[in-house]
Amino acid sequence: MKRSMLSTVKYFSGLIWPLLGSMLLWAMIGIAAGKFTAPQFYTCAKLASFAMLLGLAQMTVVTSGDGAIDLSQIYSLTLCAFVACHFMSINIGLGLVMAILVGGLCGLINGAITIFFGVPAMITTLATGYILFSVNLISAPYLKTLPNPAFVNFINAGAGGISMLTFIVILAALLLSLLLYKTRYGRQLHAVGQNKTAAAYAGISVRPVVITAFVLAGGFCGLAGALCGAFIGGAFQDMGSTYFLPSVAATFVGGTAASGGKSNVPGVCLGALMMSFMSMFLNTANFSPGLQRFIQGIFFVCILIASISSGAQKRKLKRQKT
Repeated sequence: MKRSMLSTVKYFSGLIWPLLGSMLLWAMIGIAAGKFTAPQFYTCAKLASFAMLLGLAQMTVVTSGDGAIDLSQIYSLTLCAFVACHFMSINIGLGLVMAILVGGLCGLINGAITIFFGVPAMITTLATGYILFSVNLISAPYLKTLPNPAFVNFINAGAGGISMLTFIVILAALLLSLLLYKTRYGRQLHAVGQNKTAAAYAGISVRPVVITAFVLAGGFCGLAGALCGAFIGGAFQDMGSTYFLPSVAATFVGGTAASGGKSNVPGVCLGALMMSFMSMFLNTANFSPGLQRFIQGIFFVCILIASISSGAQKRKLKRQKT
C-alpha cells in the first residue's frame, strides 16, 4: 500500500514543473502582449500537438532503457508526411494508415538493428536518419506534397475554441496511457527499462518488448507526420526539425527518466505545452530567431543535466541499500 502511494506521488510530481512552467510562461505572454486571453492557451495547445506526439514517441523509446534515444524522428516525420499527402489524394483513411505503417516500419528497423546487432540506439537512429533523409530526397519528386483539403478542414475544425488537432493528440495520449499503465506490455516495458537482466530472469522476453517500443514510437511519428503535413500545408524537407528539440525537452521535463524504466504521459504533454508557451513568449517579446534557439538550447541542456543527475543519484541510493 505504501509503495503504491509512493509511486503515485512520484508520478504526479513529474507534472509539477511543466505545469508551473506553463502557467509562468502564460503569465509572461500576457504581460508582454498586454492582455490575457483564452485563445492564447488554445493556440499554444494546438501548436504543441506535434511536439507532444514526438515527445510521447521519444518517451516510449527512452523508457526501454540503456539510454536509448531516437535521433531519426525528424526524417521519419518528414517521410510519413510525404506518404500521407500522397495517399490521401486517393483516400484520407488510406493516407493516415499508410503514414502510421511507414512510421512503424522505420521504428521496427531501428529496434531490430539496436537489439540484434547490439548497436546503441543513438548511433542506430543517427544512421537510419541519414538514410531516411536520402530516401526523402529521392522520393519527393515522385510523391504528391499537398494535403487533402477535406482533411485540412477536419483538423482545423474545433469546438469551444479547441481544435480537432488537439482532440486527436489528447486521444492518442490517452490510448498510450492505457497501454503503458493498464496492460501487461506496459508493465514489462518499465521492468525492462529498469533492469534488462532482472526482467529476463523474471521471464520477460526482452527483445520483443524493446522492439515494440521502437515500433510504437515510429507509429506516433507517422501520425505526427500526417497531421503536420495537413496543418502546415504540405510536406517538405526537414519539416520535423522545428519540433525535435521541444519534443526531447518535453520528454525529460515531463518526468521521463533518462536511464529508462520510468515514463509519464501527461507530464510529457504538459512539457510540450510548456515549450510551446516558451516559443510564443519569445516571439511575443520580439527576440531574434537566433536568440530564441540559444535560449531553448540552454533550457534543454539544463533539463538533460537535471534528469541524468537525478537518475545517477537514484542508482547510487539503490547500490547503497543493497
